[in-house]
Amino acid sequence: MSVRLAEQLPATGHVIAIEDDPVVRMLFEETLAELGFSSATFDNAAAALSHLEIIKGECILIIADQGLPGGIRGSEFIRLAKERWPLIPSILTSGYVVDEQVIRPPTIFLRKPFTLNQLEMTINSVLQQ
Repeated sequence: MSVRLAEQLPATGHVIAIEDDPVVRMLFEETLAELGFSSATFDNAAAALSHLEIIKGECILIIADQGLPGGIRGSEFIRLAKERWPLIPSILTSGYVVDEQVIRPPTIFLRKPFTLNQLEMTINSVLQQ
């Protein structure tokens, strides 16, 4: 991580990340901690949605993988969250082709595989909007 990029990001905040792959989920946790964010990570959207309700939408960013187990896809989770808390920025990730119509602006799409630098730059871009 570059010091210059870390200086551009907000100093604190809570991020919710939903990713079914445990390695990528751990990558999110570590990267977010290095950038100064607290995070809650989940392997399915239903658990993440429950958490979001408990914290009353108090988070600065949602990162969601499109291909989640349990019937709620990442884009659907983002849509549900934004219906209640429309100002939460979001990043949708996937290693597969995602129909552009499901990526509703201002959500940013980050294609897998991505580098740590790409993840950091995307987080910075979303939070600067």
